[in-house]
Amino acid sequence: MRQANRMTNQHPANGNKAYAMRAAWEIEKIRDYLRTGLVSFSYAKVNGDCRTALGTTNPLLIPADKMPKSAADPDLSKERLGIITYYDLDKDGWRSFYIYSLNRIDHFWPFNYDVFLGQKSHE
Repeated sequence: MRQANRMTNQHPANGNKAYAMRAAWEIEKIRDYLRTGLVSFSYAKVNGDCRTALGTTNPLLIPADKMPKSAADPDLSKERLGIITYYDLDKDGWRSFYIYSLNRIDHFWPFNYDVFLGQKSHE
């Protein structure tokens, strides 16, 4: 809700509360997905081009030499600026985009901690 209130008067919401609420929900969803697995999504770059990405912020899926030097969650530091930061697996580096430029979330692959730890599934 706080995110939606902030976005209501930002481009492209421009006062449209329903648009801002929908966008805020998408933003929280992609942040949660990025923290817990791999996400395929697309967004409009600053120059207007559409960018499709495969990304994550889950430290278990990012190479150790590419981890941020600070222990802080990478997407929290820029949250107030309206930016989502993620590790791009295709480009092998960190990327970011403005929250209002998110076009769609194509697919989400949750990270399976049981497989990672070598444990049997509880099915």
